[in-house]
Amino acid sequence: MINKRKRSVLIAVILVVALFTSIYYYAERRNNSYTSVTMFMYIEKKEDYIEPGKYMKMWVIGSNSSDSSQNKLKYKVMIKDSSIYNLLEEGKEYFVTFEGVKKKNQSEYTYTFGQLSIPGGTELRGEGIIE
Repeated sequence: MINKRKRSVLIAVILVVALFTSIYYYAERRNNSYTSVTMFMYIEKKEDYIEPGKYMKMWVIGSNSSDSSQNKLKYKVMIKDSSIYNLLEEGKEYFVTFEGVKKKNQSEYTYTFGQLSIPGGTELRGEGIIE
């Protein structure tokens, strides 16, 4: 068995490590800026970059479909899941929610999808049965 002194030292070390870890994550999060956007997005471009055997980047570029101005904002939204990428089509409109993170040394937000649906379409929820 571990004696009381060793147990106390072990608990103190664990608490100090937990404290420094939480301070680090809090400071890191404080240096970032976050945003969230919800809109009907018109997909203008769908692009990808593949480094064979290493990684794959997928993204779409789109804008708010209800904004008719000449200088409307265009968003580049990164996609992690290839099944989402395969569902999206250029020239179509989708109801989307996406989140953006801008780190202290970045000049622009990096956006990723949170929710995606087809206007007037159906959305399935729950688990399906495979027979």
